[in-house]
Amino acid sequence: MQLSPVVLTLMIVGSSAYAATTTPVEPFAHLAQGLWQGEITATVKKGDTLSALGGRYGTTPKEIATFNAIDPTKKLRIGQTIKIKYAHLIPSDLPEGITINLPQRLLFHKSATKISSYALGLGRPSWPTPIGKWTIANKQEGKAWIVPKSIQAEMAREGKAVISRVPPGADNPLGKYWLGLSMSGYGIHGTIAPSSIYHFQSHGCIRLHNDDIAELFASVEKGVTGSNNYWPILLEIQPNGHILLEVHPDIYRRHIDGRKELQQLADAQKISTRIDWKVAESTLKAALGTPVDITLVAAKP
Repeated sequence: MQLSPVVLTLMIVGSSAYAATTTPVEPFAHLAQGLWQGEITATVKKGDTLSALGGRYGTTPKEIATFNAIDPTKKLRIGQTIKIKYAHLIPSDLPEGITINLPQRLLFHKSATKISSYALGLGRPSWPTPIGKWTIANKQEGKAWIVPKSIQAEMAREGKAVISRVPPGADNPLGKYWLGLSMSGYGIHGTIAPSSIYHFQSHGCIRLHNDDIAELFASVEKGVTGSNNYWPILLEIQPNGHILLEVHPDIYRRHIDGRKELQQLADAQKISTRIDWKVAESTLKAALGTPVDITLVAAKP
């Protein structure tokens, strides 16, 4: 089955623990407003893996294996049916343009009528994707990869053949579409390694599934604004009064005091007494990256 890009129409609705060290220079906990969620059924094709199938929707091989009651260590069979269920909170108050939440490994493109959500592959901890605001400086289809000197040096250290340029084509790591950012040297592009989506494996660039970058490429123009943000903690207050918490690992080691960050956000929203803090602290510690209901349930008389 061909996996189609997932588009969410905005509906306005109402491995690591965090260690306290230095005072953060920005809030790492952010309010959320709505869910990117769904369930699809995929038929395994040649070359498919749990990582490649699930990564596009922001879920892990373990989550897929558990949902399908299969052994995650066994190779998938061609023609096998796999169900993929996913759910993530959408940061609130998104401006028009592109917003990336690095710990969440998600890109949100907001237009006048909808928000489109895409899972990403991002920079490894030793080569992080930078945080900050940017604009799309150029658009290019079939861009040659000019290998940065730093990556050439890495190739040499690892005993690999050092290359300086990869022409457009099936072997080009950038895929077919490139959105160059005003952050010099960085861009949003496709990939020849679909299993890297929803992982931190790149040299800082931002990878999308090839079908997703094709859709995004057609939807944005040069000059569109965007930002890379660092919000590992997302909190949603639902219209029915329930409170959801989604926590991701502090992958770039910003030394976040998660309990303090969550407390400050909850206090600002005047909902601290409505939170089951035991569940909240467990969620902070686990940092599994999926929404958890942390609403305090009143004891029955």
